[in-house]
Amino acid sequence: MLRASGRGQMLVSSYGAIHDAELKAGQRYTLYSGHLVAFTEGMDFRVRKVGGLKSTLFSGEGLVVDLTGPGRLLMQSRSTDQFLAWLIPQLPQPDRDLND
Repeated sequence: MLRASGRGQMLVSSYGAIHDAELKAGQRYTLYSGHLVAFTEGMDFRVRKVGGLKSTLFSGEGLVVDLTGPGRLLMQSRSTDQFLAWLIPQLPQPDRDLND
């Protein structure tokens, strides 16, 4: 995680649209870690594993973040891990016969 502080505006980038949520004191929100963009300093958060070891290692979707308000949460509509999991099998593979 990165921490940003100071005065003025901050520019963030995401994969997909950014959605925000204002959490009231004690209100909890859970999302996959790959969708988390930013959250207000001072919010309580906990990262935990869901599913089995295989889903955690191979899809990146095995980790979720529980955030507790008060504060603001920014999340992205798409996950780069999901995109890469789809893209990599689509890429052409080197022809092993040509390299031998």
